[in-house]
Amino acid sequence: MFRSPVVTIMGHVDHGKTTLLDYLRQSRLTSKEQGGITQHIGAYQVMVGEKKLTFIDTPGHAAFNKMRERGAKVTDLIVLVVAANDGVKPQTIESIRHIQQAGVPFIVAINKIDLPDVNVINVKSQLAEHNVVVTDFGGEVEAVEISAKTGKNIDKLLETITIIADFAQLEADENDELEAVVIEASKQAKQGPMANVIVKNGTLTLRQDIYTSDTYGKVRNIINDLGQNITSLKPGEPGQILGFKEVPAVGAIITAKKPNAQPANQDLAFNLDLSSFDQKPKLKFILKADTQGTLEAINQHLDPDSIDLVFAGVGEVNDSDVELAKTTGAKIIAFQVKVSPKIVQNAKAMDVKIKNYDIIYELIEYIEKKMLKLIEPTIDEIITGEGQIEQIFEMKGLKIAGLKMKSGEIKKSDKLHLKRDDQIIANPVISTMMHAKQEISSLKGTSEGGVVFKQKKLDFKIGDLLIAYTIDD
Repeated sequence: MFRSPVVTIMGHVDHGKTTLLDYLRQSRLTSKEQGGITQHIGAYQVMVGEKKLTFIDTPGHAAFNKMRERGAKVTDLIVLVVAANDGVKPQTIESIRHIQQAGVPFIVAINKIDLPDVNVINVKSQLAEHNVVVTDFGGEVEAVEISAKTGKNIDKLLETITIIADFAQLEADENDELEAVVIEASKQAKQGPMANVIVKNGTLTLRQDIYTSDTYGKVRNIINDLGQNITSLKPGEPGQILGFKEVPAVGAIITAKKPNAQPANQDLAFNLDLSSFDQKPKLKFILKADTQGTLEAINQHLDPDSIDLVFAGVGEVNDSDVELAKTTGAKIIAFQVKVSPKIVQNAKAMDVKIKNYDIIYELIEYIEKKMLKLIEPTIDEIITGEGQIEQIFEMKGLKIAGLKMKSGEIKKSDKLHLKRDDQIIANPVISTMMHAKQEISSLKGTSEGGVVFKQKKLDFKIGDLLIAYTIDD
């Protein structure tokens, strides 16, 4: 039997992938499907005449290379979305590379043709520069000019997809052995591990025993892309299933037979060696994210030579995470997961830092900055004041630095560096600040004052700089 083709949408951020997917979802709901609301399961089906097309919603950020590669392996056909007003951009090029490496047929959807002064010919020329030659230019790649906003030529795009899919003659047997692919996975507080899947062969049914290389279970529930409870998934169909003992890895193959070698509760995507005898200093992190796919994407940016990933998992930050962070000295990074006020309070009491992010760019920048700090310790420091030692006095056995401010403000309580010839020679602590025999708490502007350090034997000289700073954490 022929099965529904699996189609992946790729392209640069803001070029209209989400708008196209939303249009297809809404067109389905307002046409023949009755009841139900679209469920975000990472994939859904659209009827084109008597045929069904299965679309995968693949993330578009550059950090999600791994997920894009996964999408290319699962998919039968790819739609590369390029904005007519913007042309080929870095993530467009990246998508082209993944498509070419996967050897999957693809179509170009030139989007936003409803905008004024767009140059479609220029877009096609840019694509040709990256070995994507459309039929108008004598190549073999079909290009459809669309507006995902107004729906113009969406029918033509879907017809083109069905023609290419028919030519590929995709076959599957619903009575054959089960083979399904995990396209996303997460852990819900009340329902447990949840996997979004697409069946490639065979049939996935309720109460069926299921296995991947890293976990197993029994199907307790199946939900389709309209949020409806169903009893089975056939080849080409997407759905969300409950019943795994642990969260399966993204890209894992689901079968109905137990693998010959089954690791016990081991997540292959995060097979971490917690024992390290390397004396090189490392950053310690505990990572919690909304889905397994997100964990994979973030994990790509973690240099194992610089970072000790103490734990990585899906779901909300909990007391166990805080206790583990306290024990190991790790920071907790949470991405698009809940951190309750109670957890925040407990973490503060234990002196555990939690960094919470909803934007992947910001999380990656934070991690990269922390890794660079191992090379350049002052990279996350913000200078708040700078003064130069111009005189040295001794009074009642105390060595006093006569300081003249150059910029900003230095407070008695500040974190400090003592620098000589651009090198940090000490990190002193101020015990007393004086101005005209009066004790003060800060020096600012171009004022002058005397400074006594708590380190009695601190070696400072005329010309040394005293730098006040805060940590951008």
